[in-house]
This record gives sequence, structure tokens and C-alpha cells, in this order.
Amino acid sequence: MKKSLRFLLPLLFLIGSMRADSDQVISLARSYLGTDSALDAVKAVRYAGTLISSTTPVEGEGSQTVARIEIIFAEPYFQRIQITSTERVETTALDDYEAWQRVENPDNIEQWRLTLLDTVQIRRLRANTWENLAFFKGLDEGGGEINDMGRVEADGQSLHKLAYDHGYGIVFYRYFDPVTGRLVFSETDTGARIEESGENIIKGVRFPNQVVTTSTRGDGAEQRVQVDFDLIEVNPELDHQLFRVPSITRR
Repeated sequence: MKKSLRFLLPLLFLIGSMRADSDQVISLARSYLGTDSALDAVKAVRYAGTLISSTTPVEGEGSQTVARIEIIFAEPYFQRIQITSTERVETTALDDYEAWQRVENPDNIEQWRLTLLDTVQIRRLRANTWENLAFFKGLDEGGGEINDMGRVEADGQSLHKLAYDHGYGIVFYRYFDPVTGRLVFSETDTGARIEESGENIIKGVRFPNQVVTTSTRGDGAEQRVQVDFDLIEVNPELDHQLFRVPSITRR
């Protein structure tokens, strides 16, 4: 018993120390974005801007698509993303435990397709919604885990890495500047890299002007999605109908 206690006590001290380190990182990261009161007051955010999607294959010429995009996140688990181009309008939405996607022809309202998303997709949308509204704090209170990965070398810098584990294999890796608390970049469990740049301070909260996501497809092609925001609203008035599964009858 004494030997077990001698082993257990240093281990408990180490776990407590790691938790204290991650709490300090989170506190610094939140203070970079705004005060706790300003961050906690954010219950919904609406973004609008331009989406530029490009694909660079291993061989051959790449392609690029430009569209308008609107993104809405609202507590607790509501999300809506609408991408509008000359060829199609694609809307993906989450209504708590239900999610759907509708694709329609902007030139012919009779041509559309509605798909109900599966459990795996719903879990990812819920995790993504939390990540965009919680400002790094409280995942462990909701059943997830925040794991401190310590200092790592990335992009020629010494950064503090935290893993936000939502369960079911859904993990967001956040890399923070240990001096300023700035989020330098993020990675997902699927290998995508997310970088934010620029700033807009709205209601005391710092938001990015641009978000770039890069990933590698199964065929080796690189996918790059850039979103430039020209509108960001905090706590806009929202009609819950925006998130509900649309009727399959003609609108």
C-alpha cells in the first residue's frame, strides 16, 4: 500500500499540474479574444462573405470556384451554412439532433434535392458549433475532454497544443502562442489545417477577417477553401425556422 501511494501521489500531482497549465493556456487564449463577460455574452454569430474554393491535383491543372457564403452558429447546437453560386445553392443546417442538406438550382425552383444527414455527420456539426461559440472553454463540462499536449515545434515556433476531444473520434487540435494566447492555427482529426487572419472587434470580441482551410484528398489533390468575411453580426435576431428540416412539398 505504501509503495502504491508513493507512486500515486506524484502521478496525481503531475495530472493536477497539467490541468493547471491547460487552464492557463485557455485563460490567455480567451483574454486575447476579449473579456470573459464579452465572450460569455455571445450566444449566436452570423457571418457573410466570399468563398473561394480551389483544387490542385497531383498532376494537371487546378480549378477554382467562387461563391457567396452565409454561416450562422447559435447556442446550444444550431448551425446553418448556405453557399450560393451561379450553378447551385447548397444549404446545410443543424437543428440540435437533426441535420439536413438541400441543393437547389437557382434558375429553376422545381429542381432540388433534400438529404437528411446521418449520426456521424450530426456529431461533427454539433462539435463544430461548440467550437465556434465556446471560445475554448468548458468542453469537459459537456462530456468532452481537453487534453494538454504541451509545447510543440510547429511552423518554426514553439506553440502550446491542446486537443479538444468531443468523443466519437472527433478532435480539434489548437496551437496557441504561449506568450500572447493567439490561436496560430488548428488541425482536425481528418488532417485539415485551419488558419485565421485579420481581425474585426465586435461587441468587445475579436473575430477574424479570413479563414483558410487546407486538406489533402484521397487522390492526393490539395483542397483549399478561403472565406473572406464582409459582415459579422453578434447575437442577431434569428428565426428558428432557418434550422428546421424543410418541407418536402413545393415551397
